[in-house]
Amino acid sequence: MGTSSQTGGSKTIPGMLRESRDFVFACILNSALILGVVVFEWSLLEIAVIYLIEIAIINLLFFSVALFTPQSVDDLDGDSWDEEPTSIQPIGLIPPVYPRNINYALRKAVIPAFILTVVMTPFLSGYDLDSGLPLSDLGLPLSVGLTITGIVFFQLSRVWRYFIVNRSYQDKSPADALAFALRPVFELFLMLVFVVTPVSFVIIGTGTDLDSRAVWLLYLVPMGAIRAWMGSLDPQTDDFSVK
Repeated sequence: MGTSSQTGGSKTIPGMLRESRDFVFACILNSALILGVVVFEWSLLEIAVIYLIEIAIINLLFFSVALFTPQSVDDLDGDSWDEEPTSIQPIGLIPPVYPRNINYALRKAVIPAFILTVVMTPFLSGYDLDSGLPLSDLGLPLSVGLTITGIVFFQLSRVWRYFIVNRSYQDKSPADALAFALRPVFELFLMLVFVVTPVSFVIIGTGTDLDSRAVWLLYLVPMGAIRAWMGSLDPQTDDFSVK
């Protein structure tokens, strides 16, 4: 009995690790940001660039996947969702694209585009990109480039796991794909409301130097907690499911 129990446990742990990839990656990425601040002396601009590029990559990939999903959206009424969908296939190497999905995705893209514009405009306007920052003279530091490369490969693996393997996209609707795309936008909203605003209020109220790297960790640590929590939720159901 004892041997059987141990064997079951040894099989469960690797399985849990495989199912926890989104949760683990969220922790790893935020740890990389903290490491970048402490070891590689990343600037606040470089940290923001990584966050925003990650959101852009996720939205690009999953909005694209949404175009290939043939199933109807359950919460929508209308003739286009009640009848067999028409499709077009511009390139033979990719699955057919559904015009109704294009319209649906464009409508859903308005909100994240607005939020990202509101967030990026005041932030980037506060920086002079011709002032000698790494972005303007030598390009992004290698450590930042490696982090972004890791983000790209991880998000591609999520697309593969959730939508490509066994052509599982055929059983999905565009809403399933956009649940992944809109999740980081909601995550950004939570960070702004529950981390950036209160922490900035305390820092400014106490007269603390905003340029201190130790102060930046006051932002990154709770942001990491939000990312880890969001990574533990199933994007399609919001249930606790570290997949």
